[in-house]
Amino acid sequence: MGAAPKKADERAAELFELAPDEIEICLNMKTGAARYELRHRLRPPALEDWREYERVLRSTVEMSDAEPEALVFGSSPLEAAAAIYDRLCRGASGYQDSDGTRGAVGAERVPVHHKEMVIRALSDVAAEECRAPAGASQDGSEADAPCALFALDGEHVEIALEASRAGRAYRLVHVFRPPSAADRVAFSRVMAQALYVRDSRTLRTILPPRLPGLAALYDRLIERVEGYAIHGASPGEAAAIIRHMDPLHKKVAVQALFAQ
Repeated sequence: MGAAPKKADERAAELFELAPDEIEICLNMKTGAARYELRHRLRPPALEDWREYERVLRSTVEMSDAEPEALVFGSSPLEAAAAIYDRLCRGASGYQDSDGTRGAVGAERVPVHHKEMVIRALSDVAAEECRAPAGASQDGSEADAPCALFALDGEHVEIALEASRAGRAYRLVHVFRPPSAADRVAFSRVMAQALYVRDSRTLRTILPPRLPGLAALYDRLIERVEGYAIHGASPGEAAAIIRHMDPLHKKVAVQALFAQ
């Protein structure tokens, strides 16, 4: 006897929803014998929210005072996470005041390291890890594996991402048209952007937000996606994908595309 067909809501639950009314992220923590379930309700982030995150992150590179030949890479991840959390938070539960008062709390009451953990979970997306091809040796080395041929005139390029939300893992596929030489030049320019600031002793490099440029390249090249939904239905045409796609997913997918 075959398996019963899945209901529409079950099929929708297997897709990564691009237009949720709200995103809930649960932090499960344990301290000694106490176990905590801290629920954070967020509005879905938009491009401007992640742009502000990158602005506050303010990645820099400068010469080290202690080691003249060394470079110091700086950023403010905790401050950036707190800033975007404060923009997105609609409330959090699982907390109580010192007098025992319980109930939903606002962003101003949430510990800053909890905010960072929530934003880390919100941004949990990466290019799918490469798996050892057939013929690879048992230790994972590809020395004995047959070489594939790189297609020069393919009509499409597929990029797979791995993401998680609410404890569920997703495999998400983005299908692009192959980048042209002009597209690759544009990508190179986005990645090479830097601001040089000379202070009294050294030259400091500030890396500006790259998300807007990478998102624009995504919008230019994307054709279709798999594994996503918009209000429970297939995203359909590229215009809907461009409008609703999570900006971080755009960034990760287009970086993986140009890494090939």
